[in-house]
Amino acid sequence: MPSPEATAYIPALDETANRQAVWSSTADSLKKTYDRARQVTFALSIAAALLATVASQLEDKPRLYLSVTSAVMLGLVSFLSARLLSSARASAWVRARAASEALKREGFKFATSAAPYDDPATRDGRLNDEREKIERDVDDLLGEMAPPKGKGSVPRGPLPHEAYVEARVRGQADRFYDPKANAYATAARALRTAEFGLSAVAAVITAAVGVAGKDLFGLRFDFVAMTAVLTTIAGAILAHIEASRYDYLVMTYRAAARRLKNELARTPAAVTAGSAEWSAFVGRCEAIISEENNGWVAKWSAPTPGRPAPPPGSG
Repeated sequence: MPSPEATAYIPALDETANRQAVWSSTADSLKKTYDRARQVTFALSIAAALLATVASQLEDKPRLYLSVTSAVMLGLVSFLSARLLSSARASAWVRARAASEALKREGFKFATSAAPYDDPATRDGRLNDEREKIERDVDDLLGEMAPPKGKGSVPRGPLPHEAYVEARVRGQADRFYDPKANAYATAARALRTAEFGLSAVAAVITAAVGVAGKDLFGLRFDFVAMTAVLTTIAGAILAHIEASRYDYLVMTYRAAARRLKNELARTPAAVTAGSAEWSAFVGRCEAIISEENNGWVAKWSAPTPGRPAPPPGSG
């Protein structure tokens, strides 16, 4: 089977592939910055709570030093949240990824000669118009644009039936949705285990202090304060899970993978490329992917209680 690169040069499709590569790289860069900021603020919040608790058990200069360090950490959390975790930064990431996915969707439909790109006389003009329309909506993000890291995910030549199924349908289901869902499920499970453990320890300490008093086992340590910080950290973990939308991503990715696989199971392998049946098949597959993209765009655009909102990208 000839590769897309070995086929004749198609200016409209090639430019669409180039632009998709740019917006994909831009979305990746914005997402990386956001993820790092979120991880740093998460760690700083926990460290600040721990230092404040330890400081409360000390006297004089050690107490002052730890208290100041804790306050500085909390100040950094506020600064980073305002600068790097704002709704504007979230919106930039979401919109760049949405533009990349829209260009990819149109590129695959064109490469497979599916409607509305099934008429040789008008297909190039349609793609050029659609590409311009998609990019016009993100003109305000041109200052955030990052150079492409590769050729992008859009084919640069015609795709036969088998190539589309393998690269787009099975590729999206088996090599993106399912692995990503598993990774997010594992992360959420690990964080919930940590939260459960901290909450259990806090409950045990609270019960013990209720019976034995504040100076538990004769130790000169404020276990009540320790219970408070454990509860605070457990709450921060739950907030982090919610802000990361792990549960939502697991659900939607697995649902999208299942729907794509069901579409493959229902569609005869002998569908003729260029036929109405073929256009309908491609249209249904692209609609599934588009609905998943639109779903997380809406989800990440909704603020999380207590912190600004944003998104993951898609495949």
